[in-house]
Amino acid sequence: MPWALLFLLLNSLMHPSATGEHIQKIDMMLEEEEMAIIFLPLSNGEATLFKHASGKTILFNTGAPHTERELKRWFEHFHITEIDELILTSDDEEYVGNVEWIEQTYGPKIVNEWEEQKVYEPFPHFRMQPLYIAHGDVTMSLQYGQLRLLYMAHADNDVERKLMTMPLSDVNILKIAHFGLNDYPRTSFLKHVDPQVAIIFKKHGSWPNERLLERLYAAWIDCYETSRFGVIAVKCNLHEYDVITF
Repeated sequence: MPWALLFLLLNSLMHPSATGEHIQKIDMMLEEEEMAIIFLPLSNGEATLFKHASGKTILFNTGAPHTERELKRWFEHFHITEIDELILTSDDEEYVGNVEWIEQTYGPKIVNEWEEQKVYEPFPHFRMQPLYIAHGDVTMSLQYGQLRLLYMAHADNDVERKLMTMPLSDVNILKIAHFGLNDYPRTSFLKHVDPQVAIIFKKHGSWPNERLLERLYAAWIDCYETSRFGVIAVKCNLHEYDVITF
């Protein structure tokens, strides 16, 4: 993969023009059967882009209210001119704050009704499977080829007990629920899913639970907080993945 070229593009974003008028573009250089998962560093709330080499783009959640300008700027950076589907995993304001703007601007298909264990396949090789639904939130498995992302929307004993009955030892990336504010996941659950990477989004005015962070580090999990690392991008094909931060 031509990572040197990608680095130059990312570096240009980190050093924008003095006028601030020009939006630097980032090309993830996706080739056939490649996908980019882009965890956006909003000042408040969750938003994740899934961009496929075919051009199809899916947005997971929209961030909190008053982050519309941030979201728009990141879309411009990543050449996002169309959003085919909007996936909502929670009805809390930190996840749905910009739904109306997204709907009016891009007109995506909105998916917010789920059935446990029913597989949804938005494009070839990309499987979404809700594993636990409660209180308006959905925890799901996202799989693209051999990459598996466990997208947690719950942080409690009930979800951990249920998920520990499932074969989840092939999880690569764990998206931590509720901005890491709670003392979950526990050690037994981390051992069961055994991820290499954990992602934590930012909630304004709050910080991740210190015991949780210590537990992740003790388990040798690479922990990426959008508040510290900025954009966290995962570029993958059907067999391998790389994590890029900038």
